[in-house]
Amino acid sequence: MTRHFTEISSVYRSVRTTDREPVKLIARELEDLARPRGADIGCGAGRYVLLMFETIPNLSLTCVDANPAMLDQIGGLLQASGVDRFETRQSSAECLELEPGAYDFVSSFNAVHHFDFPDFLRRSRDGLAEGGRLFVYTRLPEHNARSVWGRFFPGFAEKETRLLTLGGLYAAVEDTPGLRFAGATCLRYRREAPLDRLVEQARNRHYSTFSLYEPDEFEDALVAFRAAVKGRFADTVQWYDENILVHAVRDDG
Repeated sequence: MTRHFTEISSVYRSVRTTDREPVKLIARELEDLARPRGADIGCGAGRYVLLMFETIPNLSLTCVDANPAMLDQIGGLLQASGVDRFETRQSSAECLELEPGAYDFVSSFNAVHHFDFPDFLRRSRDGLAEGGRLFVYTRLPEHNARSVWGRFFPGFAEKETRLLTLGGLYAAVEDTPGLRFAGATCLRYRREAPLDRLVEQARNRHYSTFSLYEPDEFEDALVAFRAAVKGRFADTVQWYDENILVHAVRDDG
């Protein structure tokens, strides 16, 4: 996956969709904090980081990613946007070392399927202050299967085996001493795009699932995808994307 993210780092923001709703929900949970300090793990090229700075007043953020090319992208994005209350830190989730009890929240957007999730939870917990929040935005296997890719791109749902179920997310949180599961919000978005835009996204491997295909296998699947979508839609492809925002709390009581 290191090669995949390095190759797409320069185009990642342009080929992925950024959802405002989970950031709005996080901002509401942090309204009681005058100057929240957070850490975003698997921050990528900074799509959600920038949105958090635009939405959460007086935010300071540690931006963590394993890939240096992604961190170069996020540094340039935030500086160009006039944001200076951030630091970047290169680290995998498995080697994550946050200052003990230093953070009001830890977040991760569309990244935890790349992590050893129980280990990520333990390391995030250690960085949270008492009462601090953990927010995980991800999709479930059934969301993946119902997406435009799961429905029409051959092999997509079958190849993506890294996603956790809601039960798995809940159990992992509850099995982590010092963390308490506080809730999960399901979010559903109506999408539409021209077929050419979807083909562009797939060719740029906007989901890492596409990197699991062999080159010839990917090209064959793309041909089948185009044919299936053309047979189902006239000019604009319409579908729903689904995600879930999981909320946990540091609770040593």
